Amino acid sequence: MSNIHIKHKHALSPDEAHRRVEEIARGLKEEYKMDYIWKGNRLLFKRSGAAGRLDLGQDFIELDIKLGMALAPLKGKIEKTIKKSIAAELSGKAGTQLT
Repeated sequence: MSNIHIKHKHALSPDEAHRRVEEIARGLKEEYKMDYIWKGNRLLFKRSGAAGRLDLGQDFIELDIKLGMALAPLKGKIEKTIKKSIAAELSGKAGTQLT
């Protein structure tokens, strides 16, 4: 099993950050058949071969994903795509990557 951990700063209001993360989740649900649910400021998601959570903080998001064996070889590509999408969605341009 492989893990992906991403922490990304943003300068959005809590409502706007939530709205944008919701847009990302809807897109992932449609494209990858990913199920998700909000529990407070935590988005839990799952699909065949991957599961994780996204925590929405005051000025950051923190994402943890566990990839199953089938997706583990694609970890680098998946991580790069997620980082690019988060930066674009949360800032409208390249954002500030923490880790």
